[in-house]
Amino acid sequence: HGRLAGRTRGVLVKCAKPGQELRADLPSIGPQTVEAAHAAGLAGIAVEAGRSLILEGPTVVARANALGLFVVGLPAAEPAHGK
Repeated sequence: HGRLAGRTRGVLVKCAKPGQELRADLPSIGPQTVEAAHAAGLAGIAVEAGRSLILEGPTVVARANALGLFVVGLPAAEPAHGK
């Protein structure tokens, strides 16, 4: 993603821990997360696609756009062999 390249500011990444119980405990973001990321000077937020909860999705998108942040869903990383 071109918007991720060349940034000097950080990115908040939300993803499930190995072995995390996903039926009742998903990583989540919402409007307050967007506000906090902006206040911290971050460039954007990346979440694990299909394994994260976005609360008030349209509000998250609108606020992130207004603040110049990106929000992106990325596929889960494949586990390393032998680990």
